Amino acid sequence: MKASRSPLVHLWIYNHPFHRINDQVEFLKLAVSQNGYRFSVGRQPKADALNVVIENFSETTSEILCEFCRSTGKRVAVIMTEHLDFIANQIYIHGDPLWRDNDYMHPATQFARIKNLMDCASYIRSFIILGDLPELKNLDLIFTGIGVRSIPFPPLEQKPRRAYRLDGDPSDVAFTGFMTTYRCEILNSIEKKLVVSCPGKFVSRKVRDALNQTSKIVLNIPQRPGWRWLSLMRIIAALRCGRATVSLGTTDDSKIAACCVQLDIECDNWVDVLNEQVEQWKSLYYRSIESYAAMANSYIKEVGFPHDLFEYWTIVECL
Repeated sequence: MKASRSPLVHLWIYNHPFHRINDQVEFLKLAVSQNGYRFSVGRQPKADALNVVIENFSETTSEILCEFCRSTGKRVAVIMTEHLDFIANQIYIHGDPLWRDNDYMHPATQFARIKNLMDCASYIRSFIILGDLPELKNLDLIFTGIGVRSIPFPPLEQKPRRAYRLDGDPSDVAFTGFMTTYRCEILNSIEKKLVVSCPGKFVSRKVRDALNQTSKIVLNIPQRPGWRWLSLMRIIAALRCGRATVSLGTTDDSKIAACCVQLDIECDNWVDVLNEQVEQWKSLYYRSIESYAAMANSYIKEVGFPHDLFEYWTIVECL
């Protein structure tokens, strides 16, 4: 059932630089708009809207959120972006116990993110995940009374064949993620046989999309060995650009896996296998975008859009 009064869903992005969350913004915008809701985004909250924020709070930004909710009587929904689970009475982040050292997110940063999120718990209406990741296993045991709801995958437009032009300096593969030691090692192996486009730092969506469109394949490389999950947003961003994604060294079985080739890099000739994927990049894109459409249609039938959450939220906030 669609919302009868079409409330405004407002994404309040005060705690993030826009270029680091533009994929999440686009996902939410498409999903809520296609399901009958008005949408806005801005750096200030709105008293006449359902306010949604994206997790990653500092002590300062968590207090800003709490003060807004205290003064208005409102609550927010929080989009979760990190893999946070509670297993056997222990908090796990990114698949490892809290305080485990790594070169992707320092343990002190991990702790601060969780602590600052907990500070906001009294003012959180619901946790939201975009698609089916992160899983957030048993998160309700940490945050009592706060449910987790999924925003289903929005439909994507299939790019016409003219999107296959490689304008500018073409490359075989592109990777635009945050660099870690493991990712550097993987890219060094690829560069021996293929032309790699990699800025080595965060770039704007415009620059990222340009790199994707001048490459034949987009790469997904896990942050470290044993990392289990695909980057859902990276794969969708590539499909928007008319490119398929090949993931190296992952065995993810989440929904987006249907739209992405996962390549075993334990075999000696894995770079040659990757090159074979590059050579058939056009047909690989079509298979991937068709698989995405089938997956998205199946997923929304399976879980539905959380209209009940938005309708109840609208009622209690007198919108």
